[in-house]
Amino acid sequence: MPQLRAMDATLDGYAWLPRMIDKSRAARARTLGDGVHPCPVDRRCLALLGIDFATFSEVVAHAADDAEVLAGLRAAGIASAEAAWFDAPAWEDALAEMVWRSDGETISDRDARNIIILHAEDAVTVTWSRYSSGERGPELHLHREHTDAFYVLTGALRFALGPEGERIVRASAGTLVSAPPGVAHSFMNDEADDVTWLNIHTPDAGFAAFLRGGRDGQARPFDSFDVPAQTGGDGGRSADEAVVIAPGADMGLAYEGPDLRVTADRFRVDITVPGGAAPVSYCRI
Repeated sequence: MPQLRAMDATLDGYAWLPRMIDKSRAARARTLGDGVHPCPVDRRCLALLGIDFATFSEVVAHAADDAEVLAGLRAAGIASAEAAWFDAPAWEDALAEMVWRSDGETISDRDARNIIILHAEDAVTVTWSRYSSGERGPELHLHREHTDAFYVLTGALRFALGPEGERIVRASAGTLVSAPPGVAHSFMNDEADDVTWLNIHTPDAGFAAFLRGGRDGQARPFDSFDVPAQTGGDGGRSADEAVVIAPGADMGLAYEGPDLRVTADRFRVDITVPGGAAPVSYCRI
């Protein structure tokens, strides 16, 4: 790799910008080697600046020096240095503790859907999923001994909640939907675009083994019951007991329940459960 400026170097108060300029120039000259551009830190910087990668690269390519880069970025309407500030070294360190799809365990890899286990332990299993338009999850069902929660990353999921699926919720990106034990639910993608989300089962209650068994053609028991076929006609608890939290204007969200805590922003999702080995953090960029 070429010599890059330090992670904490700034340009007129802008965090990470000098290093990202160096990476852009090296990538254009094909001297970046094994370096990655844009990496997750670059993507966070670009998101805070409010500029896309292609525009940034074009500005750097036509600038003779840092001053011209900054002038070009300002002409493109980037945010102020104060608004775009972040602790780049701390973010770099945090990335090492996050879970990544590339390191997950693939359960399903089809054109219409993907399911990847990101983290699995007795206290919690977290998966990443993608559904194309028209894909449906299980029909109306409930769990007796664990919570089933969904954090939508991109697109939107349509939920049916309650004994007869009477509460309909459109959960767009940044929304958390949590079905506590006994709350019936089903979900699907009825939109034109793909939807991706994190699925959180706490405790695991056999979910990871169930997924692996389905992939490998081996039926495994799981704390899941079809409503009403497997519940003796019992539709479960009221639909109002499902938790639905929409994101704030800044895409931030914070939820703390008796068995699950989720905090999220545009860049990461942190999941904490009682008895869990450590918080599970997912990088969104």
